[in-house]
Amino acid sequence: MRRPLPTVLVAGFAGFVTALDNSILMVALPTIGADLGLSTTGLQWIVVSYMLVFAGLLITAGALGDRFGSRRVLLVGLAAFAVTSLGCGTAGSGVALALWRAGQGAAAALLVPTGLALLRTDLHPRHRPVGIAVWTAALAAALAIGPALGGALSEFAHWRWIFLGAVPCCLVTLVLAAVTLRPGGLGGPGGPGTRTRLTVVGTTALSVAMFAFMALLLDTGPPVLVVVAVAASLVFVLHERRTAHPLLPRAVIGRRVFVVGALAQGLWSVAITGLLFVSPPYLERVLGLTPAGSGLFFVPIALAVVVGTPVVAPLVRRIGPWHVSGLGLALVAVALFAIVWLADRAHAGGLLACLALAGFGSALTTPLTTAVLDSVADRFAGVASGAITAARELAGALGVAAVGSTFAVTSASASYGEPQSEALAHAYRAGVLVAVLAVVVALVLTLSAARADKITRQPTGRAVRP
Repeated sequence: MRRPLPTVLVAGFAGFVTALDNSILMVALPTIGADLGLSTTGLQWIVVSYMLVFAGLLITAGALGDRFGSRRVLLVGLAAFAVTSLGCGTAGSGVALALWRAGQGAAAALLVPTGLALLRTDLHPRHRPVGIAVWTAALAAALAIGPALGGALSEFAHWRWIFLGAVPCCLVTLVLAAVTLRPGGLGGPGGPGTRTRLTVVGTTALSVAMFAFMALLLDTGPPVLVVVAVAASLVFVLHERRTAHPLLPRAVIGRRVFVVGALAQGLWSVAITGLLFVSPPYLERVLGLTPAGSGLFFVPIALAVVVGTPVVAPLVRRIGPWHVSGLGLALVAVALFAIVWLADRAHAGGLLACLALAGFGSALTTPLTTAVLDSVADRFAGVASGAITAARELAGALGVAAVGSTFAVTSASASYGEPQSEALAHAYRAGVLVAVLAVVVALVLTLSAARADKITRQPTGRAVRP
């Protein structure tokens, strides 16, 4: 095992920069549209092109890490992200920017699962909970501070610095990774027959299916994508059953811990992403905040995640990963339910406290990722990490669709003559109720796994099966 700090820093940055790349862009979209003369559709594709390619390639990218080594793929991803960020920052048209954004999505797909896989394979078991908690905190921090940072760069500098600023950061991390993550274990080449074998049919069918499902969830594609998604999924399933080297082997998806953990994480993502999507309209139209103030409102979530991160490892050693995750989900559920109660009261301080509590609870859910990755062998760490990340990405899009649709439908069905602020408050409450339901189901799954799982823990905190 290598020294933990360089691995955690590299993996944390990889997660941070990929999550930041979308959240930082949202506030700057009007400025970009005015500068490049783009319509709403053009702006939409600048956002969606990244998300579609990223989600579509995640599992395949994780399998590439298993096949060629996580270290190699991570280095390629960092270099590619620097190049595509430079392309985005110098793009002279909306089409060019959208294409470079798609390239960024492909680079991000190389970074995220390989960074997470390195935390699984390069860290001692007692360091993994902290490493994965830091990785998750980096993602949460990026989502929370992105809008405020994007607004500041657009207002006081130029929107192009949103992309250009990532270039030197990627290059510094590339040097750090090349120097500190020396080949060995899964970070370097392996022997024959020890790695995932990629097939053109399997990887293509899975990528097409993921792409189509993501486009449908984001409502950015024609209805024919339903047929494409189903057909590609069928081709992938049939190929997986017949091939001697499946992309998602039974040793990964056949484990109960893996399935339950991935589902629980996905439901958490549905709730939190949906909450972040419907909160800005409520903050601006009901509480009267400016767009910049609305962006700053989410910073305490990131701070709460950072505060909660050091608590994870001691709690895991004391009560185990499943109970810590259950506690985190319970705190998130309480916070969201309190938001439902406060929605009609337009209480800014109370809402801020609830968001902070949801951030702290989210930090405590990170042992779900640790438990899921510990349930698979090292040689499948990349594809398992890709599957986890893909599930969270699809769940996030589902959260935007489900919570956002509930918000929109409830707002549109407001009684005639009802003040707009009251209608939006009722719609916000209805949308957050959907998020509450998702977290409660995740909590039930996690607690059931805690009772059924026969994992025992050594004094070091390492999980071993009897």
